[in-house]
Amino acid sequence: MFEYKKIFINLISKYTILNIFLVIFFSYFNNILASDLDNLFLKLKNSPDKTIAKQYENKIWKHWLTDGSNETSNLQMQRGVNLLQSGELQDALQIFKNLSKKEPFWAEPINKIATIKFLMGDYLGSVNDIQLTLQLEPRHFGAISGLVQINMFFKNYSEALKNLDYVILINPFINIQQIRPDILKLIKKSTI
Repeated sequence: MFEYKKIFINLISKYTILNIFLVIFFSYFNNILASDLDNLFLKLKNSPDKTIAKQYENKIWKHWLTDGSNETSNLQMQRGVNLLQSGELQDALQIFKNLSKKEPFWAEPINKIATIKFLMGDYLGSVNDIQLTLQLEPRHFGAISGLVQINMFFKNYSEALKNLDYVILINPFINIQQIRPDILKLIKKSTI
């Protein structure tokens, strides 16, 4: 009886040590991935010119597009992106909706839903999905750029400017920054 008890205690100890090891390993691995993305954002923010910034922007997009929990999800994301790019909005929307349910902590499927709603003229629906995207990834310069465009559409120029200034802090060379002088003119014109 004592021998079985000793074996049982050893087994539990090994199991506990394995669990502790796995928790530490996955925490460390997750921090490495997070720090890689954080590092890309830091390099993007401090890029000396537009060419280098674009390289970091592309790496961030690649990360966002392949951040699913498994290869199947990542392949579904790519399929949805291909459909979106070919104008098959309804089919792409369905893929991204399914992905957002399957992977509720992955910001990019929700961002793609927001993009499609924007393209379909559902601006308020797009804003709701942009807000969900930003809850998961507050630095999502694509989503914030979408807010700039929607606020411009609704003639909320002051809000558009706030969104634009925020996205420029994240990505100083983002293309949408070029409309800043136009927004300032529209704000000035609307206050006259």
